[in-house]
Amino acid sequence: MKLLHCNLGKEWVEIAQQATVTDGSRVMPDENRQRLDRLLVDVSTAENLLVLTGLGASRAVKDGAGKSLAPSMEDLWAAVHTATGNDFDKIKKVARYTKPPDGDNIELLLSQCQLAHRLHGTKDIEDFIAAAEKAIVGKCGFIAPDTNLDTHGAFLRKVARRSTRLPRMRLFTLNYDLCFETAASRNRFVVVDGFSHYYPQEFDGSHFSYDYVRREQSGEAPDYIPNVFHLYKLHGSLDWERSGGQVVKRDKPEKPLLIYPRYSKFESSYDQPFLEMMSQFQLSLRQPNAGLLVIGFGFNDAHIHQPVLAAVRSNVGLKVVVVAPDLVDSTKQPVRDLVALAKGGDHRIALMEATFEELTEALPDLVAATDEERHRDRIRKLGGAR
Repeated sequence: MKLLHCNLGKEWVEIAQQATVTDGSRVMPDENRQRLDRLLVDVSTAENLLVLTGLGASRAVKDGAGKSLAPSMEDLWAAVHTATGNDFDKIKKVARYTKPPDGDNIELLLSQCQLAHRLHGTKDIEDFIAAAEKAIVGKCGFIAPDTNLDTHGAFLRKVARRSTRLPRMRLFTLNYDLCFETAASRNRFVVVDGFSHYYPQEFDGSHFSYDYVRREQSGEAPDYIPNVFHLYKLHGSLDWERSGGQVVKRDKPEKPLLIYPRYSKFESSYDQPFLEMMSQFQLSLRQPNAGLLVIGFGFNDAHIHQPVLAAVRSNVGLKVVVVAPDLVDSTKQPVRDLVALAKGGDHRIALMEATFEELTEALPDLVAATDEERHRDRIRKLGGAR
């Protein structure tokens, strides 16, 4: 792991996996790791805690052989190629697709297909786009009942178990998959995601203002329950579907409501329910005393990184920790801007070159497990041992 923060100078520094290091026969504190711990505590305990996750969080989900189950952009390219067969090369020519210098790009191909469809409106292009979107949905539906989501569960236990006197943690994700929802269910977290609790579950932004309380006996004052967080899926979800004028949640819908990888993502993000999600994202970034954890986000989507950079410029109460495994050598302008701020002495900005797994392990466990949680963990282990 590497860390960049003004308190450590103007260069990236190595961070030890543990808070102590061995020097001969002595065990000594690792100062850089202790500084990282303080930064993570500072962000995690902010009055308003926000988390933004990209593909890097889902790539942490692996099979028994250690292979990531979440598809990369290269995996999506291959899946679309396989699904469309002989039509693939033909459509590339019709869409006037040219391979970029840094390799084939599924987002560029689908963007040019969309443009060609608007110009020519041929059924071949329409069928290709439909087949490509179906292939993408298939690759993103990798969660099974036995999928290991321990990292996601541990992450939620560290950031979502906050004091009930503080606002609920808000998790914004760009991923279509159901990693966080499934991990939350397994670990008994309540997810406020904007959908109703009656069937069929319909989206209504007003549900984000609802909360959960416990009332033990009649007449007693209600008490906020712990382990509740808000989930905002900025690019849609595999279990969303448009039905008439409503957006409903269903198990394996025929046509999930998603913002697919193409350049029109900016336009699509201002249709409902994405408009509500984006509005909540932008408003949250402007809250006072806010901490923002950005995890596994490639800074490719301008409609996402522009609000973040705008909030960095305008909100002096916003602390930001950006975590990704490829930050040190990144040539992307948004990352370079954040690096320049950190090197220039902005103490609000920290960049951490690490994976989602490494961050989760490094995060402080600020709230002790309750007796009920320890009991459930014992029962779960007992069931797994049989």
